[in-house]
Amino acid sequence: MVRLYFGSVRFFKHLILTVTALLIIVPTVLCILLAVDNGKKSDEIDRLNSQLSAQSQVSQTSDDQSRTSSATESSDNVKAEPSVTESVKPETSAAPETSAAVPETTKAPETTPASSSAVESTDSSVSSGADSYTSLFPTLYADKYDGEYENSENTVYLTFDDGPSVLTENLLYYLRQENVKATFFVVPERTEYCYSLLREISNAGHTIGIHSASHDYEKIYASVDAFLEDFNEAYEIVLEATGKAPDIYRFPGGSVNDYNEKTRDDIIAEMDRRGFTYFDWNVDSNDWQGYGWTTLYTNVLKDAEEFSSPVILFHNTGDRDNTVLVIEDIIKALKNKGYKFGSLSQKIKPVQF
Repeated sequence: MVRLYFGSVRFFKHLILTVTALLIIVPTVLCILLAVDNGKKSDEIDRLNSQLSAQSQVSQTSDDQSRTSSATESSDNVKAEPSVTESVKPETSAAPETSAAVPETTKAPETTPASSSAVESTDSSVSSGADSYTSLFPTLYADKYDGEYENSENTVYLTFDDGPSVLTENLLYYLRQENVKATFFVVPERTEYCYSLLREISNAGHTIGIHSASHDYEKIYASVDAFLEDFNEAYEIVLEATGKAPDIYRFPGGSVNDYNEKTRDDIIAEMDRRGFTYFDWNVDSNDWQGYGWTTLYTNVLKDAEEFSSPVILFHNTGDRDNTVLVIEDIIKALKNKGYKFGSLSQKIKPVQF
C-alpha cells in the first residue's frame, strides 16, 4: 500500500495541497509578524514624539517664565529694555549698581539715573542694550590664539554642518577608513543620542565647532543678545557631552547672509572679544541641493583644485546620504592629487567672507 501511495495521483494531490497551504500560511505568518513589529515601532515613535512634545512645552513654559521674571525685575529697577537672558543673572538685576563681576565696558547702570530712565532717548536705549550683552554668560569665553598660523599649504579641510544625525556614524566610518580628521560645526540637542554622537566625534579626534542651537536665522540674528543666547546653549551641550570647550564657530548661512546685515559686525566684534574665531568656506559641495554622487564628486574636485587650502562645506543632516556615499571617493581622489587633510583650529588662518 505504501509503495502504491507514493507516486500515485492521491500522493500528488496531497503534495499540491500541502505546498499550496505553505505558500499561503508562511507569507501570512510573516505579514502578521511584520505588522506586529511595525506596530511596536510606531508605538515607540509615538512615545518618543510625545516625550519631545512634552519637553518642548516645558521648555516653552520655562522660557515664558524667564521672560516674565526678567520683565518684572527690569520694572522694579527702572531699567531700559534689558536682555531677556538677564533673568539668569539675579545678582546683576538685584544690584545693578555693582559692577565687580562685569567687564569694564558695562557702565550703563552706574551712569544712568533711575529718575531719567522714563524719558531716555532711543539712542540711549540702544546703547544700553549694546552694553548689556557684554555682561551676559560670564563663562562664555575662549583662550584666543595669537601666535603664528600653521602652514596649511596643500591641506584639505573637510567641514560638516548641521549634525550630528543618524548618518554621523557612517560618515565617521569612512573618515576612519581613510585616517582623515575633519571638522563638525554642530547643531546639538539635549538628548542622550546627540550626546553620544558628540562624544564619538570628539573621541575620534575630530574638531567640534559651534554652528547654532536653533538654526533659526530670524531668531539668532535679531540682536547680539539673541546670538549669544543661542550660541551659549550649543556651547554648553558640547562642553557637557565631550568635556571640551569649543573655540571656533560657523555662522548659519555663512558670515554674510540676508539676515545678519544689521547685527553682523557687532556679533563678530563681541565674539572676537570673547576669544572665538569663525570660519566660512571656499568650496561649497552644494550637497544641500540634493545632488547625486556624480555631480558632488565632479564639482568638489573641480573647485578644490583652485585652492592650496580648500575648506570644503558639506552637511551632516539625516537626508544627506549622497554625502556619505561620495566622501571616501573624494578623499581618495584628493590624496592622489597630493593633498593632505586636517581639522580646523584657531591655529589655522580662517577663511572668512
